[in-house]
Amino acid sequence: MTAVGAMLEELGVLDPLTAEGAAARFSARGWAPGGRPRDGVETSWDKDGVGAWIRTSGGGVVSVSFAVWIRDVDESGYFDDVEAVHEEGERVLTGFLPEIEGSSFAGRLAEVGRTAKGGDEGEGEGQGEGEDGDGDGRGDEFVALKRWALDGRTLTAGLVQHDTDLPVMVVVALESAPARAGCRGSTAAATGGPPRPSPEAGVKPIGFYREMDAHYDAAWGGPVPAPESGGGRYPVEELADYLASGHPLLDVTELTTDVIGGAFRVPGGSSVLTDGAFVWRADLAKYVERYRIALPGDFLRAARENGFRVPPADYGVLLPLSVEVSGLLGFRPRS
Repeated sequence: MTAVGAMLEELGVLDPLTAEGAAARFSARGWAPGGRPRDGVETSWDKDGVGAWIRTSGGGVVSVSFAVWIRDVDESGYFDDVEAVHEEGERVLTGFLPEIEGSSFAGRLAEVGRTAKGGDEGEGEGQGEGEDGDGDGRGDEFVALKRWALDGRTLTAGLVQHDTDLPVMVVVALESAPARAGCRGSTAAATGGPPRPSPEAGVKPIGFYREMDAHYDAAWGGPVPAPESGGGRYPVEELADYLASGHPLLDVTELTTDVIGGAFRVPGGSSVLTDGAFVWRADLAKYVERYRIALPGDFLRAARENGFRVPPADYGVLLPLSVEVSGLLGFRPRS
């Protein structure tokens, strides 16, 4: 059994799946920490050339993902033969599936979704990110995907490509179910702070910079701000934590690269998070943390008013926001 398969068996028995519990299992299994702690928990791990990440989003959702295989671009910045790369990745994915289907928790798996090559629906009723309008209309879809329910959690294994200038990856991710509304512990709203966002409220995109995608509207961020342009205007660690703990609206399995200095990559970096009033990419926290870039004043004021704690929001609030953001970003369901 590979290191990933062994870790999935460890994580499969965690109830509930927590960042702290996952980190403890990684450490016990001899994975090397990457030195990227968040709230005192190591979130980046490596073993046998495989990277793993622990992510905690708003609503109490914990996701543990693995990059089982990565095929990077060639020196020219493009793939010589995309079909050949996809075929190689599908062979890797097919070879890995027995690790899941022959695991100790196999009897508790219920298949809920599958795609054939090119993202066409196969067996199962579920659809994965990139298979419908909640994915990315610009082409970051699963080339192949298999998804299961596991004791109320979601386990996904798939081959994904975002763009021709980014890697093709075989990824495996285990994600917990969202916590029930009102069960996130102490929050600004619970302690007399700003009220929960209303379902009718629109959202304002920030940090969708043109260098990340030429299709982004200039009003959503324009060109990426210069390093240190926001220096001294906000508490860096608190704001980075605020951005990282937003409620997930769109989940995109894709590895983004730092567009300023190429210093970091973020798994799922173009996924979209919200505090109920603003929406931003998941990798915005890293730009704040590393480069202290300038951000809109109204967003900074809102974050301060919230005590740098994202207010709680339930399904009835987040669903219409997700639909609104999908429309803004041009995501469309398949006909």
